[in-house]
Amino acid sequence: MAEFLLKPNDFQGQIDDFTSATETVAALKYAVEEGGVKLQSIDKYMECVTAMNELIKSFSEFASLDGQTMQEIKAKWMNTDGEIATKTLAEIFGDMIKGES
Repeated sequence: MAEFLLKPNDFQGQIDDFTSATETVAALKYAVEEGGVKLQSIDKYMECVTAMNELIKSFSEFASLDGQTMQEIKAKWMNTDGEIATKTLAEIFGDMIKGES
């Protein structure tokens, strides 16, 4: 059986770093000034820039959801730790025997 250790304070730091990086990316927006030039290559470049901006927007929306999910994981983990901390050793072994752990 694998063991997983979550240190809430360290994890919160990771969540904060992730959120900060996500906000930095979300703030990106590329723009191109055509300057009156009508070339197919410029038109194609404009399409690419527009697609890139849409991609950044989608990425930041998904990353925001990931940040929220990480906060929920931390909260659930800490809640579970709190529940376990209030149990006696006999209750923990009883739950293990019953298959509830």
